Amino acid sequence: MAIQYLAANRFGLGRRWDDPAIHDPRAWLLRQLADFDPAPPPIAALEGRAAIATAYIEYREDRRAMRREAAEAAPMSEEEKGMDPELRRLARSAIRRHYVDGVAARLTTAVASPTPFAERLTHFWSNHFAVSADKIAVIGFTGNYEFEAIRPHITGKFADLLIAAVRHPAMLLYLDQAQSFGPDSPVATRIRRRQNRPGPGLNENLAREILELHTLGVRTGYTQADVTAFAKALTGLTVAGLGRGAGQRLMPAGAAPGETVFIPQLHQPGEQTILGKRYADGGAKQAEAVLRDLAVHPATAQHIATKLARHFTADDPPPAGRAAVGRFPEERRRPPLALPHPRRLARAVAGGARDVQVAVGLDGVADARAQAPRARRAAEYRRALRSARPAGVATGIARGL
Repeated sequence: MAIQYLAANRFGLGRRWDDPAIHDPRAWLLRQLADFDPAPPPIAALEGRAAIATAYIEYREDRRAMRREAAEAAPMSEEEKGMDPELRRLARSAIRRHYVDGVAARLTTAVASPTPFAERLTHFWSNHFAVSADKIAVIGFTGNYEFEAIRPHITGKFADLLIAAVRHPAMLLYLDQAQSFGPDSPVATRIRRRQNRPGPGLNENLAREILELHTLGVRTGYTQADVTAFAKALTGLTVAGLGRGAGQRLMPAGAAPGETVFIPQLHQPGEQTILGKRYADGGAKQAEAVLRDLAVHPATAQHIATKLARHFTADDPPPAGRAAVGRFPEERRRPPLALPHPRRLARAVAGGARDVQVAVGLDGVADARAQAPRARRAAEYRRALRSARPAGVATGIARGL
């Protein structure tokens, strides 16, 4: 029963009273990855980005109107009387409804899900690519962010998950990328010349967050110059319908509110050098090329694999687990299977509590069974190198593109 308990609690969300018995923990975990539904009914029923963006636009217009008509405020409920005026406006807006509906759908899905291991992975990645609802523009998008950028990619490639998270309106608004202009972009240059003042500035928040938290991790060799160059490569990405000024006037025809768009006139022209590699100016493809390289960087593998080890084992993973996480096969030209394959996690659960502690390592590299004879481990290692295929996000960082 100890193994069944570990499977349900360490890799899932706990047991419900009516859950069937777990006869084969390994098969139980593997089945969940195949059966996972990214958009179950509670989530599929929610409104999309356009409705959320429209709610924010309406809130913004309503806020301006209420400032003009403050003397004619509507009667307040007892709950609202103690609120700050801004919070009262927010409580009455549709933005809050989108947030509350998203929270309810997330909870309902987690409680009723027949695939708690996949839900646990969803929560891990949502935390890894966290956004904050402190900004009013982000509040309505927070649920949609997990449902559109995270859930569909937890069994795919890490690079695809990274790109989806970075390009979602919640991330672009949270880290002010939607207001980042290339210093030498056509728009910034025109503003300097016509208005004789500094043009709109470059914002490095998103670039720094990607390098420090989402991929490489802190103190992994990148420099301030890398951050600045990456921020320049990211310029041009913005969100349709939510702002005012030059960026919104240049929106592509037909762009729906809440849609992520690339505006060439906001992009910093020219080649960028990041981590010693030169990236040609290919518009939106320039930043995507950087993201795909970061996704398969050895430091990214080490950073995220360690986080997974902590999540599924302990805050301070045991030495055997840390050693497995940090091991890379030298025979490969690119850093390959960097995070634990779900089959490795499942095999660890099926193998016993001790194995769980050492299993979170490199797929096809670290053998989950610490007690296995050395010759057998070496043979499995060689077989894994010959037959390795790109690992998914739930399975680890994908090698290649």
